[in-house]
Amino acid sequence: MEKQVLSTIAEHGMLVPGDSIVVGLSGGADSVALTHFLLGLSDFDLQIICVHVHHGLRGDEADRDAGFCKEFCEQLGIELVVFEKDAAAEARKMGVTVEEAGRVLRYDCFNQVLRRQGFNKIAVAHNANDTAETIIMQIMRGAGGIRGIPAVNGNIIRPLTDTSREGILEYCAGHGLTFCTDSTNNANDYTRNWVRNVLLPQIEANLNPSAKQALQRLAKISGDEADFLDKIAKNAFSECVQHSDNGLKIDLEQLGQHDVAIKRRIVRIALGEALGGMKDITYDHVESLLALETSQSGKRVSLPKGYIAERVYHKICIKIPVSVDDFSVTLPRNTPVHIPQLEATVHLGDTILRENAFTKALDCGKITDVQIRNRLKGDRIFFSNVGTKKIKDFFTDKKIPRENREKAVFIACGQDIILIMGEDFAKPIESHKFDPESDSNTIYLQIWNE
Repeated sequence: MEKQVLSTIAEHGMLVPGDSIVVGLSGGADSVALTHFLLGLSDFDLQIICVHVHHGLRGDEADRDAGFCKEFCEQLGIELVVFEKDAAAEARKMGVTVEEAGRVLRYDCFNQVLRRQGFNKIAVAHNANDTAETIIMQIMRGAGGIRGIPAVNGNIIRPLTDTSREGILEYCAGHGLTFCTDSTNNANDYTRNWVRNVLLPQIEANLNPSAKQALQRLAKISGDEADFLDKIAKNAFSECVQHSDNGLKIDLEQLGQHDVAIKRRIVRIALGEALGGMKDITYDHVESLLALETSQSGKRVSLPKGYIAERVYHKICIKIPVSVDDFSVTLPRNTPVHIPQLEATVHLGDTILRENAFTKALDCGKITDVQIRNRLKGDRIFFSNVGTKKIKDFFTDKKIPRENREKAVFIACGQDIILIMGEDFAKPIESHKFDPESDSNTIYLQIWNE
């Protein structure tokens, strides 16, 4: 094992002399071997602190593991920090599996100690078997990006990534190292455990006895090729994609200049950024989003975590839909009213209250009750040069996105619109239907910000 780990460290430049490392210590053979090995690298003069996370699962067995880690670190003369967490409660809160919640909790704890101690790296004990299992799961997901588990990911290093579990067990036996065995590793109701305990052994028995090594080669080749294509895609991404307040916008004209292989990568990068990672993103999500290139404006695709992708004219928007509450306020005469949806005050009265406010003169004889509200089906607006136009048609002609249509605020008399206000308009859109015919019948609609 020693030669293989040193080769991995050198190949990926994982360590330099004087590094300070937080080591994730579960008590299992992998993390025990990793801790022992790193401590023995005298040439690197490493500072090491171990972190054990008790997930609030497995009862007495988990307590046993925490106790073992304390004794192990005392024997080696290194510090151990133990965290007690409730992974099941966190999973319910996050809406994910207990396995995923545990992973998030562990890395949160590792990073907390890293920052507190002023250390610079985190070492975790994923090995070649873990990589093979991950590759199979990535292949079955079918969304591309077959890379296994990266040997280095930012400040996270995995020195055992090329070492088999069998080699780790031999190392432990050769150095007289004891370790804990997690009984849930034999429970095949977890996907990874089923891959490890059932699927991989069947592949090795019936297809290729060196399946783990073959899968690692696949990840290596695929990863190198993907790195090359990703460099192209990242440059293209910066030209195609804009960040917005609640997501991303992909410019279809720019996207259309690229081959489908690059398009897929641009979409994957966009989805990863918008959703905070690629978990639960499948091939179908990527292809459905790409299909929006040839769809009509307004077509939507559902994505994980409540996100959607929507074709909005010449762009694809990846976002969480904004829910707009219905409202309607009838304006009193000669009394200013604050409208939260506008973040402004509106006044309908016989006199001009504010000289610097937006002001529209209306014919008293042409209006009855005036409301400020959302859009309603059948709303219309009158322009002197074109006549009456449905609001739906007006928005379509102006290429107003669906979300902004829902957020627009209307001042109306019945279903005849007096003003339209919204973020797509630099100033209110005015109807000519209620323009006064004489000064004697004039009433003034004013809007101002406080």
